[in-house]
Amino acid sequence: MMDFFPYISILMIIVYLAIIIGLFYLIYTWANTIISLKREHNDLLREIIKKLENK
Repeated sequence: MMDFFPYISILMIIVYLAIIIGLFYLIYTWANTIISLKREHNDLLREIIKKLENK
């Protein structure tokens, strides 16, 4: 049983790293989605303001 202990600890480190990398990936994609939606929202507001100014 003690022979497997180093392998188990290495496996746990890999699992923890995978979880941390996955969380960073989710945060990155979430932030990009928020930024793109904000940009789209600003573009729509600019179009509305231009239409209102032309009337």
